[in-house]
Amino acid sequence: MLKAKVAKEDKTWAKYFASIRGVCPWSYNLMDKILILDTPVNCMNTWSSVFSASNHEAFVYKFPKATAKWLENKCDELNASQEHSEFLWSHPDADGGDNTSTHIPVLIQQDRTKLTDLRNKVGYTDD
Repeated sequence: MLKAKVAKEDKTWAKYFASIRGVCPWSYNLMDKILILDTPVNCMNTWSSVFSASNHEAFVYKFPKATAKWLENKCDELNASQEHSEFLWSHPDADGGDNTSTHIPVLIQQDRTKLTDLRNKVGYTDD
């Protein structure tokens, strides 16, 4: 059975988004528009295709048994095939030392244009 809820309805996710406010302040303020999904891999394409028609800022797909490498590869695959969405990944074992990784392995889908605009506003670069 598919389970989905907005982040602010889950204490663990609310705590996580509060903890990353320094690097991603808008995620904390938009928790009621971030949908957390327990999604089988074979259902992800269906969910990702309806993202742009939803009123959510992000979909977070939970993959509790995924490795960091699998998430990275899946993320690359999705970004190469999606024009309007950008995918990011997070894995508790792949934290870069800043303690911003999620507590479980996830893929995160966001609107590419909105994300680019937010990055531009804060002066973010990939360099």
